[in-house]
Amino acid sequence: MYRLDMKTKINRRQFLAHLAAAPISSALGSNLSAFARNSDEGLTGVCVVAWNESKSPARTVDLWMARCGSIDVSQLTDVLRTFVWDDITSNRSEERSIGAIKSAISRYFDMSIHSDGSNSVTHVGEIEGVPVAVSNAIARLRRRQTLPAECTAILDLSSCGVTRLQWRDLIPCLKQAYGKVVGVDYTASHLSEADPAYYDAPYSTSQESWRTLVACDFWAIASDASLSDQPSLCLEARATLFTGALNELAQQIALAPDVRDGFVQGAQKNFLGYGSRL
Repeated sequence: MYRLDMKTKINRRQFLAHLAAAPISSALGSNLSAFARNSDEGLTGVCVVAWNESKSPARTVDLWMARCGSIDVSQLTDVLRTFVWDDITSNRSEERSIGAIKSAISRYFDMSIHSDGSNSVTHVGEIEGVPVAVSNAIARLRRRQTLPAECTAILDLSSCGVTRLQWRDLIPCLKQAYGKVVGVDYTASHLSEADPAYYDAPYSTSQESWRTLVACDFWAIASDASLSDQPSLCLEARATLFTGALNELAQQIALAPDVRDGFVQGAQKNFLGYGSRL
């Protein structure tokens, strides 16, 4: 467990990456540390976008999530799980690193990466080129699965990668591909208490998190208190309850004739606050 220094400003990206470091780095090796880096100088950015084959041809909701987060993927309902996995590696080990990333996705997210590349897209190079790779991934996904034109994307904004890649870098291209984009975040009391100056936006989020939330068509934010009567949840309980809230939100959106109505029905029970783009 990592000690929180009250005198040091806490960055949630670093905090989540540290929590994920032990299991993930063992699969990737020392060249692909799960620790956030302040500088990518001398390194190459790698991003792999992968997805499960949907069992339902009429599926209208996709869940997008990054490598470090608190969702229990084994408890997700039949949503089309889409992952953005970003990392950094040396220029001399790109091929080996990509293979390690795909193996880690298969292991920790319980999905198989096809050798023919039919359910994944890989980008190597500057992070600024990732949105193009994401657009290519969505185009390939639609060709294989004939997704409805009005498919909705739910983004797990509480998840993150370890490079400079931010969800706000991806939202513009996701808005072009989906009818509506729903951003879902988690406010963690232990982080806001550790650094109140950093977590000072509405609902005890950081300014960066709040700007990302309101860039989506709809947004919702959860907390331990909104999901449970317990004042503080352990990581396992939080993952179970948060995953259940996402399942219910996706189901309500998929069943409702109007995305807004489904979103409100799904958000009002489990989320601390919710609304539309500001």
